[in-house]
This record gives sequence, C-alpha cells and structure tokens, in this order.
Amino acid sequence: MAGLAGCGSDTGSPAANGAGADKAATIRVSVAAIQFETAYLAQEKGMFKKQGLNVEIVNGADPASQLAQVVSGDVNIATGSWINVATSVAKGLPVSVIAGNGVVDPKTDNSGVLVSKRSGITSLKGLAGKTIGVVGVKSGGDIPVLQALEGAGVDVNGVKEVAIPYSGMQAALEQGTVDAVVPVDQFYRQMLGAGFVSISNPVREYQANMPVTVWTAKKDWLASNGAEATKFVAAMKEAVAYYKDPANLAAVQKVNAEVNQIDVAKAPKAFVPADTTINEAEAQAGIDAMVHFGLLKKSISVDDVLWSGAPRRASAKAQ
Repeated sequence: MAGLAGCGSDTGSPAANGAGADKAATIRVSVAAIQFETAYLAQEKGMFKKQGLNVEIVNGADPASQLAQVVSGDVNIATGSWINVATSVAKGLPVSVIAGNGVVDPKTDNSGVLVSKRSGITSLKGLAGKTIGVVGVKSGGDIPVLQALEGAGVDVNGVKEVAIPYSGMQAALEQGTVDAVVPVDQFYRQMLGAGFVSISNPVREYQANMPVTVWTAKKDWLASNGAEATKFVAAMKEAVAYYKDPANLAAVQKVNAEVNQIDVAKAPKAFVPADTTINEAEAQAGIDAMVHFGLLKKSISVDDVLWSGAPRRASAKAQ
C-alpha cells in the first residue's frame, strides 16, 4: 500500500488551516478496507494533483473508527457508511457527507448472510433464536439484515447480534462462535469460495441503489476548507468515471491487488457501482428504516446529513 499512498503533511497543513492558497493544499484521507479503489485511482492517475491537492491516504478500519478519526482531526476526510454516518449525525456528531462513493448494486450480490454447510440452516427462518455476526451491532449497517429477518417472519428481538470485524467472520463461523455472518465485498467472495453458503442477500434486496460508502468530513473543517472539499469531490467524480469505464478494469484490478497485497490474478473480475452523487430517495429510505427498528428516536432528513456542496439527485437513476 505504501507504493500507492501519497506524500503529504499532517492536518496542520495549509488546507487544514485555510491558508497557503498559492500552494497545493494537503489533506489526509482515511479509506476503509472496502470500496477504496476510487481514492487510489484519483491519486495514481493525477486527479488530485489536477485539482491542486496533495493527498495522503491512510488505512482506516470499521465505520465508527473512521468517524472517530474525522472528529479527532487525525484525518480531514474519511470513508463512512451512509447509515452509520446518518445515525451519528442524529446523535449530534459534527460530521457531514460531502460525496457518495460505493452504491448498492441492484443486480449483483456483494454481500450476504452466510452459514456453514454443516449448520443445517437453509433460510433466514432457521436463524430464529440464533446468533449473527455483523460488523456493527445496532450501528445501522445491520439494518438490511433486520429488514430481511422481519420480512421472513423472524422475531428480530429473538436474534442475537455480535460485533465481528469482516476479517474475523470466517474464523468465527468455523469455530462455531456464531451461527451466521454478514461479510461484504472481498470477504464475502472469499467465504463463498471457501464453501460457505449464502441464504440471503439483504443489502441488494432491501437497499438497492442506496449509498453504501460515503466521503465524510468534520463540519468545522468544511467551514474553513470548503474549497478543498469541492476540489476533492471533483477529483473523486473524475475517478469514479474512470473506475466505471470497462476499458479501465485492469487498472482497477491492479489497485485492488496492490492494496490487498495479492496477485492481480486474484483480484475481482467486477466491482461494486460507484457514484459521487447521493440518491436522496434511497438515502432517506435508509434513515426511515433506522427509525422503524429503533436505532433513531425520530427521523432526520437527508439534508441534515449532507454538506451543502454535496452532489445529490432525487431519482435513483445513476448519472
């Protein structure tokens, strides 16, 4: 990953202080273990440089940790989960979404509820009274699982959720710590390849076209660095266009392989859709689902979560 990471200074840079307009601004960006390709492409292909930005990309972790990095000022911008960010904003965390990144593919499964072949569980009904490993308990990311369980007639209050990082889900299932897990992206594909069985795909079934990962920044940083945020979004828009072009698949695979430190032959043959523009209707539906399952006491609007300069649209049609 070091070969792809940019050379930049810390958050005491001109960008962080709102000064140095005659110099390339430097921002520190934290990426998650999933849907990171667009950020590295923007750096590798000179899209950040084109906007006058120096970017240092650092490794992040789970959605809550990513937000904590932003709030602490350790990074200027970080990948976040749309639902997790919306939940945090509703609880008073001073962050805003500045742009979208990964989007739920309405046609392809990039996540799912997996069980062991030896479990005897063949459908969600078999999880009644069981334990499920999710990346965050009552964090919002588990909402589609709860929606799917409810849709299958399972009492969600009788199902126990335990927090497990994606990297630990396979071991937890193998050891019998949990009855099912909900991995995403490469973790999902790796577990399918290892022989685990998918019994449901809640994200595609209940959240198609909704923002998955989003770019998030602290409100006071945005107040002083709106120009830098705008430039970052412009760079990411160009990176997404490059990422989505089938002619550039080999370049996207190369980035994925380098970051994951795997042979490029083992990189995915297809990647999740991406869009910097937030689909307001689906984003609001995600918030409403959180209210339904009690993660939020009252609903908030998409406008409460989005930065004023964030690109958005009302319909589900991707641009």
